Amino acid sequence: MEASRLLTLAGPGGVGKTRLALRAAELARRAFPHGVWFADLTAVDDPDRLADALAAALDVKDQSHRSAWEQVADHLADRRLLVVLDNCEHLVVACAGLVDHLLRRAPGLRVLATSRQPLGIPCEHVLAVDPLPVPAGEAAPAAEVLTAYESVALLVDRVTAVRPDFSVREDNREAVARLCARLDGLPLAIELAATRLRSLSVEQVADRLDDRFRLLTLGSPAAVSRQQTLRALMEWSYDLCSEQERLLWAGLSVFPAEFDLDAVEGICAGPGIGIDTVDVLDLVDGLVAKSVLSVRPDLPRARYRMLETIRQYGRGILADSGLEQDLRRRHRDHYLRLAVHSCETWCGPGQAENLARLRTERDNLESAIDWSLSEPGESRSALVLVSALRYEWTVGERLAPGRRRLDQALKAAPEPEPERGHALWTAVWTALLQGDRDAAAAWLEECAQIAEMYDDDHLRGYACLLSGSASLFAGDPAGAARHYAEGIAFMRRLEDVAAVLWGLFQHTIALSLSGDSASARAAGAEAIRIARERGETWARSEAMWACAYDRWVTGDQDVDVAELVREALDLTPNGNQLGMVLDVELLAWIAGSRSCHDEAARLLGTATALWESLGTGIEAFGPALARHSARCRAGAKSALGRSRFDALVQQGRARPMDMLRPPGAPARSGAPDRAGVPELTRREQDVARLIARGLTNKAIAGELVLSPRTVDGHVERLFDKIGVNSRAQVAVWLARQRQGARLPDDL
Repeated sequence: MEASRLLTLAGPGGVGKTRLALRAAELARRAFPHGVWFADLTAVDDPDRLADALAAALDVKDQSHRSAWEQVADHLADRRLLVVLDNCEHLVVACAGLVDHLLRRAPGLRVLATSRQPLGIPCEHVLAVDPLPVPAGEAAPAAEVLTAYESVALLVDRVTAVRPDFSVREDNREAVARLCARLDGLPLAIELAATRLRSLSVEQVADRLDDRFRLLTLGSPAAVSRQQTLRALMEWSYDLCSEQERLLWAGLSVFPAEFDLDAVEGICAGPGIGIDTVDVLDLVDGLVAKSVLSVRPDLPRARYRMLETIRQYGRGILADSGLEQDLRRRHRDHYLRLAVHSCETWCGPGQAENLARLRTERDNLESAIDWSLSEPGESRSALVLVSALRYEWTVGERLAPGRRRLDQALKAAPEPEPERGHALWTAVWTALLQGDRDAAAAWLEECAQIAEMYDDDHLRGYACLLSGSASLFAGDPAGAARHYAEGIAFMRRLEDVAAVLWGLFQHTIALSLSGDSASARAAGAEAIRIARERGETWARSEAMWACAYDRWVTGDQDVDVAELVREALDLTPNGNQLGMVLDVELLAWIAGSRSCHDEAARLLGTATALWESLGTGIEAFGPALARHSARCRAGAKSALGRSRFDALVQQGRARPMDMLRPPGAPARSGAPDRAGVPELTRREQDVARLIARGLTNKAIAGELVLSPRTVDGHVERLFDKIGVNSRAQVAVWLARQRQGARLPDDL
């Protein structure tokens, strides 16, 4: 209150604005010699009565014919006091006018307001009141960590008032975490849920939250009517909105998580919806102002989200509107277009951005898949969508989820159509990367049959390329090379450059394993040249790996092979964890062949951690590469002894940031050179350090006693600041900064 004469606590209903205002007023009481005064405006439904209500709250005696505005202004003119104006949202215009008038007349006045939207006068400072931090809904932390979350502490406090024996225990901690997370950390919702725990278990209450507006109806009789049930609270917020804002609120409920303005304009506006596209920005701004939406404006593209309670209320309105099916289809179509565009533009300079966008929209993409799979007649779109996400599945960190989604789509759409053919070859690729050669073989045979059925050269080309991968991973590099040559020829005729590059870097490996080093280097050089011309980095980095492998396996002494691998690692687009782990494996083999067994062991540890996170292993890539890895492991273990080997492997698992540090590289002395290093907050440094140790967001939340949602935000901002898109790349970035002494070693 020292920095502003008007501070407005803004937030959604039930978030605890009044409680926070009262606590702040109590703490500030000594600074105001004429006291702290509280005015609850809930019952004031006529703007003309606002000044009268404030006069009554201030105990101003009405002893003249002058207006209440003037009497209050005179009363406050020479006093130094704090006025708390509670629940201003339904009288925003009147409150803004009165407060502005009083602040001009009374220099010693300070106002603390609570509202679902700011008052909007020039001197106002706004503090957004967020829900209480919540734990993750699954893999909840230990009970003693869980109770450190404010939302859980509030639940325990309220439940023990009616059930003194209640506590967070090992057998109920998962349900407690899920309950608080699904209630969004809203204090009112938690308090209402606590009353139900008199007669239900935590698990039962959490399970019934899909019908939360019937379940949470037992508020305190002393509370105002709108705070006695969750539905009444939502209805109060809904009534404050304009008709167009209400319509948009309902439409926005189709988003399962965060979304951007382009999505709102593309999905929730246009013919048949009742909202003009040109009006969307103002309507979104209005819903943000009324705390129906929260916004993250610090990102390159502002993102919006609804609390789950607000979203569920909107879904109820949407279900009654007759627009639900149309909006859900528009939602699916919007994200289908995004996925297809990402796939079609993959072979170019924007690969890291493509992967980042897909990661950002992951919840919306998953929702689009779910709707396509569940809605009659939409299974073909599901096939197109899961196929278009091929790089999200196979290049990013989503191999296992991608395989599950492809399985679902293929089961939902068994008809032999070209769309199924493209989903089949994508499924073959994921299955091969997982080491499931039997499933890959069956799908590959069906893909080839569909290609012949429709005389489809594109499918023929992919079937040939995947036949090459199947042969390569099965230990037949010569057969693989023949299939790759045939598939690449198809793709050249079709001018599918992305597929040509994909085939060329694999062809390079097959030729090298076949003993034809000259042809391997020629194929790799062609892939590197084409990729460089296109500004493409994924296939280029993979081709560089293949060329480096050939030079290493043939004992080429003309180049520093490890440096070539590090160059490929530098080039690989953020998010390419498969490429990264293969780079790390090859660096380990090179280190082992040079008798640098300490470095080899650490690198093998890092590779092991990365393989585990992907749900696959080096064995999936064929017996030749598996033998190299096994020999490197055996050689390091023999040279170091089991105890030291295991310790170094564990170092590599725990500190993947060290994987690029050259063995024996001296630490630089002197003051760190921080030029060009993004400025990280202390919390972002903590998060970066824990990411580099291999912790998930949920584990980081438990370690730092933060909500997973808060950690998600820190990770997003960290990725944006340092220009990466994967957790492994965070480790690499830290390694480079520490190697250059630009960050402290303890980061």
